[in-house]
Amino acid sequence: MFKSFQTLSPEVKTQIGLLVDIWRGHLKDALTGVYLHGSLAQESFVEGTSDIDVLIVTGRKIPREERLAIAKNVIDIDKKPSPLEMSAIYVNDLNPWTYPTLCQFHYSDSWTERYQQMLSGEQKENFIADTDFDDHDIASYVRLTNQCGICVCGKSIKDVFPDVPEPDFWDSISREIDEYDFNADHPKHFDSSILPLLGRILSYKHEKRILSKCEAALWLKDYLINEIKRGDELQ
Repeated sequence: MFKSFQTLSPEVKTQIGLLVDIWRGHLKDALTGVYLHGSLAQESFVEGTSDIDVLIVTGRKIPREERLAIAKNVIDIDKKPSPLEMSAIYVNDLNPWTYPTLCQFHYSDSWTERYQQMLSGEQKENFIADTDFDDHDIASYVRLTNQCGICVCGKSIKDVFPDVPEPDFWDSISREIDEYDFNADHPKHFDSSILPLLGRILSYKHEKRILSKCEAALWLKDYLINEIKRGDELQ
């Protein structure tokens, strides 16, 4: 069921190759590297369901029109077969490390419609294309990339990504609790969203390692069972 980068289907490998070609085509020598994190790096990827999570590091800033051109190319390969989610960071915004870190390009399927509206001229402005913006999530992406990420092309992970200080990482993963929208998903998806989120936060506090959603859910189950047993023994 679960896939690693080595056991991906030819279709997903082709999709990743096309994504690298898009970034190489636009950035050329200014492309520092393309890196996989998330479920693919944690060997818990489910084809057709899991996002392909990508960090791109660039040697120069990306202007608005180029961001839109990249988004257009990315939309063409999104969900063929897997959903794409990516953030691009200018290398000088990554080193020296600052938190929150500036993101200069972001794409996920929740932004597809907005990009299409800007590409058609229906929408003139949107921060996602017009500005670099603070992204607290990048701290957790970088920490996971350092832990188990995959360099698809470019410079090695150790030569690009700095260490993320513990307070920054902890804030990055725990702030999601305060901002979590309990009404965003259908109630039947509650246990598959909030429980892994809580499990990943609590498991990191104990294990000092970022677990996949599946690992975190199983860890949380075992943790709660042990806590219940401990409580019974104390009574």
